[in-house]
Amino acid sequence: MAHRKNGSDDPISDEFIQKICVLYGDYYDDRLGDRLPPALRGKNGRKGEHLEPEMLAGHKSLLKFQKELAEKYNIRLSTIKIRKILISGGCWTTKRSRMVQTLYDDLMQSGDDIDPETVIGLISQKLGISIAAVNVNLPYIIGVYRLEEKSKNAKRCARYREKKKDIQE
Repeated sequence: MAHRKNGSDDPISDEFIQKICVLYGDYYDDRLGDRLPPALRGKNGRKGEHLEPEMLAGHKSLLKFQKELAEKYNIRLSTIKIRKILISGGCWTTKRSRMVQTLYDDLMQSGDDIDPETVIGLISQKLGISIAAVNVNLPYIIGVYRLEEKSKNAKRCARYREKKKDIQE
């Protein structure tokens, strides 16, 4: 978590990040030749499909880990949030995440008083990727954001599911 702001450490969030990393129980680094990213599309083209045995990946897919978190520990997180937590905990690294982190650190330490949002925009333009893609590949700056608080869209989806459930009963 190289780019955390001074004085903003949130031990509850750091504890949660470490808990998820321990539950994942592995380290993913795309530089290791015999390991493929667990989020690759499978033979049927389905995102997150578990890798074939001959692929020599000794770790869980993010989708499988997401299901395990929900079933065993009642922790419901998206695969993107899980990946971001693993990146924050130092358990997940890819070429893109390393590139984004390096650019972020270089721009933040350049001496110019640039706010993080501007830096993220500059990285997005430089790499030709979306701002969301930059954010996903950066560790959390101030712990896990609004873990209990849902977005407006997440709240709408939950209301929709509740209405649908009430209608079916």
